[in-house]
Amino acid sequence: MKTSIVLPDSSRARLLQRFGAAAAAWCDDLDALVEDFADGWGLRPLELLPAGSNSVVLRCESDEHGQAVLKLTPDPEIATQEATALRGWTGVRHAVDLLDADPGRGALLLEWLPEPVRLVDSEWSLEEVVPLLAALRVPSPDGASLPSLADRVEFIFDLTDGRAGELPPLDFLPRLLAEGRAACRDLAQGGTPGLVHGDLHAGNVVRAGHGRGLVAIDPRPCLGDQTLDLVDWALDGTTDERTARERVDLLSDGIPGVDRDRLWAWCRALAVSIAVSLLRLRPDDPWGRFMLRWAHG
Repeated sequence: MKTSIVLPDSSRARLLQRFGAAAAAWCDDLDALVEDFADGWGLRPLELLPAGSNSVVLRCESDEHGQAVLKLTPDPEIATQEATALRGWTGVRHAVDLLDADPGRGALLLEWLPEPVRLVDSEWSLEEVVPLLAALRVPSPDGASLPSLADRVEFIFDLTDGRAGELPPLDFLPRLLAEGRAACRDLAQGGTPGLVHGDLHAGNVVRAGHGRGLVAIDPRPCLGDQTLDLVDWALDGTTDERTARERVDLLSDGIPGVDRDRLWAWCRALAVSIAVSLLRLRPDDPWGRFMLRWAHG
């Protein structure tokens, strides 16, 4: 029996906000698109799952894989880049497995993670995450066509500049944003290059059941200095410089190849971006306020 997929208004709204009015037709055709992939990949869609701003995600029964996740996006480039990264992590138990892909049509088939709980919604320790962070540090995949880390830096700060307009006026903020962007541009030119997740934080790591353990999901991948992927873990919830330094030391000591001074420099350079992201949602957020003071120096 065919399962009809009804996209909630809230999901449609976030896709239109992310991709513009052109996404309306894609949303209108979603049910037919799901049916097409269900027929082609032997899937029976079961339910829509929570997703970010650029995709629709469904839990499915699969003839071949038991359960699986069908991830669809209006932007084929997003699917292409994610598929490239997941193939680069083939065999890495801390990355979600790619089962099939048709990136030209914006479709990925991913393994189903049993009893998933996002780290951001649970208690976790940095020591627990270190093996995942170390395992994801793989070389750049042969022949991979991915954005450079310099491209990712520009994306981050372009997004931050837009979000900064949602904050009360701060006369020093434009200068901090320009300085942070310039520092990140310089850092992006160095370091040992490899595959970078690009959006690696507690919201994009899942603790799965049945012994699966910690698994990274939803990469925004690029190629360059892998130190970038450690910044959110060094600064998560940090409200004083001593804690930031202790976390940088723990990561540098626990992960082979990490340059302590380079990680510290990335943390300082990205502090203003983190501050803007937090304070636009919660103006009194202690973590965000410390990040802003720290960036201000």
